[in-house]
Amino acid sequence: MRHAAKPIFFVILIAQMVARPINPQVLSSRALISDFAVLDLNGHMRYSELKGSVTVVAFISTRCPMSNAFNSRLNALYNDFGGRVKFIAVNSNANESLDEVRQHAQNMGYDFPVYKDVDNAMADLLGARATPDTFVIDRKGIVEYHGYIEDAPNPERAKNQALRLAIEAVLQDKRVLMPETHSLGCAIRHAQPKGN
Repeated sequence: MRHAAKPIFFVILIAQMVARPINPQVLSSRALISDFAVLDLNGHMRYSELKGSVTVVAFISTRCPMSNAFNSRLNALYNDFGGRVKFIAVNSNANESLDEVRQHAQNMGYDFPVYKDVDNAMADLLGARATPDTFVIDRKGIVEYHGYIEDAPNPERAKNQALRLAIEAVLQDKRVLMPETHSLGCAIRHAQPKGN
């Protein structure tokens, strides 16, 4: 999948809780996500600036075959909904460097921006444990969907386009019929706790 050269912005993503912490083991749909700061080359942007827009957060990997199987479908979703939905693609793997993430995004021809999650703070905030894993957050900052992009890595075998259906529902202020699905993929490689 090659596209015309487009600017790709790489940032360091730092999540910081400003309300009660969310236990990643119990985060489920309808959870309210607190503000987080995004450190980019131009300064900071807070999650509160994204409130008012439907937001899709997708956790991806450069090395995971399951994650890479969905690259073209994630790009298609961005192109279909990008004018109405904010897309945030996040790499939280401690073993995948910023240079590797940058090169991978260029090779894949992503149309969406990719972010590097420092110390897997964003993954911990949302409770993402695998790649790919996706979240749809409504205009109020409530998680309306958490789970897979589609139910099969082979697009010809996919029967449930859960992420697409969730985006469509949230855009129409409708209830997501399947708010939770089980993400299958490669475990996110967490950073070692400081001091170890």
